[in-house]
Amino acid sequence: MNTKYSAEQKADILRLLRLGVPNKEVEQRTGVPYSSIAQIKFLNKNSQPLMPASNYPIYDKPLEMEGDALILPDLEIPFHHAEFINQVLDLAQVWGLEQCILAGDAVHFDCFSGWEPSWTNPLQGGISATAEEKLMSMAMDLPAKYQDRVMEAIVDVGGIDEAPGITSEMKAIRKTIKVLAGVFKKIQYILGNHEGRMLRTINGPMIPEEIFNWLELDQSCWEIAPYYFSILHTPAGDYRISHPKSAAKYAHFKMADKFDCHFAMCHSHNWNKGKSTNGKFWSIQMGCCVDEKRLPYAAQRDNTREAHALGALIIRNGYPYLLSEQTDWEAMKRMK
Repeated sequence: MNTKYSAEQKADILRLLRLGVPNKEVEQRTGVPYSSIAQIKFLNKNSQPLMPASNYPIYDKPLEMEGDALILPDLEIPFHHAEFINQVLDLAQVWGLEQCILAGDAVHFDCFSGWEPSWTNPLQGGISATAEEKLMSMAMDLPAKYQDRVMEAIVDVGGIDEAPGITSEMKAIRKTIKVLAGVFKKIQYILGNHEGRMLRTINGPMIPEEIFNWLELDQSCWEIAPYYFSILHTPAGDYRISHPKSAAKYAHFKMADKFDCHFAMCHSHNWNKGKSTNGKFWSIQMGCCVDEKRLPYAAQRDNTREAHALGALIIRNGYPYLLSEQTDWEAMKRMK
């Protein structure tokens, strides 16, 4: 047996091995290299556990981020509320934020919806993104007095050139979501129930990075993991940024207590900020960034659901700034 480890170290290693702790985790707990652990295990047959360890993955490594960040809840691209989001992004740039968390349902994935088909109007516009870019380039060569008028006309036409369906939806999604990479150095993508639509359609396990392949995203600044939450570390404690299963009105209060940290959730499309029942943590429902008027189930037929509340969250120096339609944007910019 390797003799450079003390009897106490070897006893500790053998104890962990008999409990069924994997070699890699034993290495992390004891600081003894993997190769030495394997040698100790081989030379001590009695180190084998009665119950073999599971070889299935442990889900204990969600995405983590440190510092300040903008959190965008329920974008549901391509049904996003562009005017509100642009106000939020403008403020984030003025404040110098370099990190963003998409808190689930970043993409609507209407093409994978299990709901019955809805009545629809024709798509607005009639040219592709490629054609739009080409026309804009040509407009730049026009005399100055014509440029603005022609460019405005191109933007007004805009849009995409396919009928409603998976192709047109994915084109609109890819064109829109890539904009964020030009604003932030690091973007984390949390899973939501709309991303689950893709999983249900495929009806089989899938690694979450496949979403980036579908969206054609450059993964250099994007991160994703098989979790519906992430952890943001701040000077005022950890924030759990979550797209939970429950959309209940008071779920955020309960979960702040359950996880013993600040809790900021989306999915409910409700907007409010308070303290957990023990008074120690912020408990936040962030609202949403989807345009309710673009959702057939919300806009075409009256229902008793609460109206969707536009919202987003900036966490800076550990303090949560909950944004809404009523936010005084100019006053907030002066706080940079």
